[in-house]
Amino acid sequence: MAPVDAHALAAPGRGNKEIEEWSNEVEEVTSQIRGIIDGTITDFEAFDQQLALKERAKQIRQEESQARRQKFLLNGSEGKGEGTKYKWWCKRCFVEYLIDLPEGKCTRCQQSDKLMSQEARREELMGKLEVFKEEKAKHKWRKDKWGRWKKSQALLGKSRFINYKAWEYWEPDTFLAMEADLKERKRKQSEKNLTAERCRQRGNQCMKEGDYVGAIENYEEGLEYRRDCKALWTNKALAEVKVFRWHDAIGSCNKVIEYAEIFEEGFAKSADACFKAFTRRATALRGLHKWEDALNDLEDALTIFPKNKEAQDLLEKTKLACQQARNGETCEDRRQEEEDGPVRVEIEESDESEAEGPEAESIDAPPDSLGQLSKSEFGQLLKSLESAAERSVFCARPGEFSGQTKPKADQWVGRKIDLKVDEVAQPSRLDGVLKDIERSCILWKKRRPNADGRRAMQDDEPESKDADAFVELVVPRALSVLLALADNDHHCSLTAPALRHVWPMLLVEDWRYQILSLLHEWSSRSITVRSMAEFASRYPEHVQLLIDIVASERKEDALPPGFEDSAKKMADKLGLGADLAVAEVRKALLRKSPVELAILGLGNLCSQGASLSHFKDQISGYVAPMVAALRRHLRPMDWRCGAAAGALCNLLRLGKAAAEEVEKCSELLLTALREEAKPEVMASLKAMQGADCGVQLATSRLLGALVNLVVVQPGALVGLQQMGALEVAAGLIDPEAYSPSASSSAPESEALVVSTRACLLSAKLVATSPDLSAELETGILRHVQQILEKVTFSTESLETVDPPVRLLVTLVTKIPGAVDRFLSSSFPLAKLSELLQALLPGTHLAPEDEAGTASRLRGNLSLLFGVLSEQQAAGAVPDLDLSPQVAIFVEMLRRERGAAQHNLGVCVTKLAQNPRYRDQVRELNGLESLHQIQLPKVNAQKEKERKMHRLETSAEDRRREILRRRA
Repeated sequence: MAPVDAHALAAPGRGNKEIEEWSNEVEEVTSQIRGIIDGTITDFEAFDQQLALKERAKQIRQEESQARRQKFLLNGSEGKGEGTKYKWWCKRCFVEYLIDLPEGKCTRCQQSDKLMSQEARREELMGKLEVFKEEKAKHKWRKDKWGRWKKSQALLGKSRFINYKAWEYWEPDTFLAMEADLKERKRKQSEKNLTAERCRQRGNQCMKEGDYVGAIENYEEGLEYRRDCKALWTNKALAEVKVFRWHDAIGSCNKVIEYAEIFEEGFAKSADACFKAFTRRATALRGLHKWEDALNDLEDALTIFPKNKEAQDLLEKTKLACQQARNGETCEDRRQEEEDGPVRVEIEESDESEAEGPEAESIDAPPDSLGQLSKSEFGQLLKSLESAAERSVFCARPGEFSGQTKPKADQWVGRKIDLKVDEVAQPSRLDGVLKDIERSCILWKKRRPNADGRRAMQDDEPESKDADAFVELVVPRALSVLLALADNDHHCSLTAPALRHVWPMLLVEDWRYQILSLLHEWSSRSITVRSMAEFASRYPEHVQLLIDIVASERKEDALPPGFEDSAKKMADKLGLGADLAVAEVRKALLRKSPVELAILGLGNLCSQGASLSHFKDQISGYVAPMVAALRRHLRPMDWRCGAAAGALCNLLRLGKAAAEEVEKCSELLLTALREEAKPEVMASLKAMQGADCGVQLATSRLLGALVNLVVVQPGALVGLQQMGALEVAAGLIDPEAYSPSASSSAPESEALVVSTRACLLSAKLVATSPDLSAELETGILRHVQQILEKVTFSTESLETVDPPVRLLVTLVTKIPGAVDRFLSSSFPLAKLSELLQALLPGTHLAPEDEAGTASRLRGNLSLLFGVLSEQQAAGAVPDLDLSPQVAIFVEMLRRERGAAQHNLGVCVTKLAQNPRYRDQVRELNGLESLHQIQLPKVNAQKEKERKMHRLETSAEDRRREILRRRA
């Protein structure tokens, strides 16, 4: 260490303190000498020891003082390095040192990069002083300029106008601080918004993956950074609805509605968010059986988006629920009145054998459980549930219908109302059944061996016997009750919570048919099938249970239940008459087999699951075995062929991988269709269908599967062409199905569906078949001509007319030389003109009507007449007169939008190129209308090209574009 210099000598511990200590020592020695002289000190050994102790104490104090002094020198003292009484200064720690430090490092931070000598620090401060002097001089100059300007303005007099340029002359320090604060606040808010957006995206990803709890956590984290983000609240409400957190979902929706009401003075500014808030709050209120409040919310939602189909459908279901709750309360009141009246006791004879069996055993069940009912009592319950009124009472929670109506506008302040969202205290009898099925599922899983062969509840446990008895008794009863309630949309939706407990028990043979019937009922209704799809997306292994049943070759799965007993009864009744025997067989065939129920359930499940991305991801591994199981039933004259074809048709919606698997079944589909298309087969099938034997034609569903296949997988058209699919499809077009009396009976309406789908499939095949035979072409033209002659054009008939017109336009525009043969034939163009007149829109089309059937017909007919005008301009058909249609096409061009408007523009252009109609198009200002329609598109294209040029030539524009896309 360097020697101590003058700075160190000035450190604490020296000076007056040393003088004071020396003075004390002198006084002490003097007193000791006086003691020896006076004789007060006689024990000199003790005196010497005392002196030695005092000397040692003095040495210790000196050592401590030296240590403190040394520590002070090494640690330094805090300071800004503005004086001159130091040698080194640490810029990081703001510490001044009086000595040269060991190793040239700061003893506090152990770094040397920020250590400055006293001379260097002073030079730095002097540099800052010069900068400050310059800033002060500029500030003084601006202040002086401001004063002179104010004096000049005082001489000119007051002005009504504010000269904002004067603000540039004077810049107080508070303005600069305020500006810096505003920028810092904006930066922090931008960071919070970005973090909230990231949380929202993570939550959306969790929603896609089916992790609803994780989604809620991410949305809540995002709300910590941005409470005013309505998307976070509505998404959080949706996730809470998925996990049945009804109260939390209502609270989340309330935030959005209150924010819009208070800060936006209505729901128009954030229409989308408010619509979601109302519909999701209505869903949560439905979960709490608050039907009136849910109805009010749905009505408010439809005032925002009146044409939303999902909200309209939910509104109708909620109205039905309100009516059912009202009916249930009325029936309950009537029953209470009857009970309060005179009691009449009927004595019935009981069968002693009724108490035998597992029902008579004492089982551990709750008081409201189905297990507490005797066999006769349960039979009476099932019989009572045949009545719609009794079903309403059974499902209604006491007090769930309050009878309140929607408050009027003057009865509340805005939409921020105090909703009563407490659950009904007393559960319904259906709630008891749901608890029974939940408990049964838990006990059944405990008693079932797992993958390792171990059971959660062993046979030797005391509770195992009671558990087996409870499950054996309660499950069939609960399934029977749920099936009885599945007859109604509202009651069926109330039984949906039992889905997750019922579906796994498909493994039990004795309950399989009841569970399949229940799954079929659930899959046939819009609300419950969505619950099935969401459950399957989270637990896709349950879909394999249905696939195994579809692939089963067991007789018990292939035949309807009790079919063999019915066959025996038929044999016994043959002696009594053939009619009784046929009636017995018909009764057996009307019931669906387990395989049919599984196929229908799979088809409905795939149809609904196509709208759920997570379902499609999870089900992708089961597509191949599903198709392999379904293709076994694609046999001609097989009563399960139609159901299998319908399931494949719905399976196509699951994406490209599913379409590739279904394409492998195209030959089987076409073979079955070809066999059923034979006249003698169709005649026999229609006869059996008319006899009500439970036989259904598979033709329409086979055609539907093929149509969807070629739409989703256009590459399948080549294979179908080679297999002769066009001849089969064209042969199924029946003009008689379009007669006015055709829709009066079910078989005839089935023929109309077959003919419609045959036209759609033929149109797809004709577009890829340039070498169409003359005979087939003539037959198609003749069929379309007969159809148009039979149909009366109206708004209701457009859906029926669209497929034949599409087939005609495809044939004329795609097949070489077909237009000449079309013009040379006796095709009635007057019917097409009549159809054009019926298609003329009364007003300009709204965006939601852009892709409608009428627009599609206008676009197709404009292509047809454009080709006809082009042929006439070339001199092919001089006698053709299209002048009556010119005004119609020009008016359609002005009122249409989208792709149909583009086709109409092409048609008007071709009419204008025809010398015969050129003047007429000009008189109608058709070209001006076309120019006005195309001008925005042309300008947009030019702007796009200019933007691409800037991005290719300017690095700054590329940088800004990259930043914009990242944001």
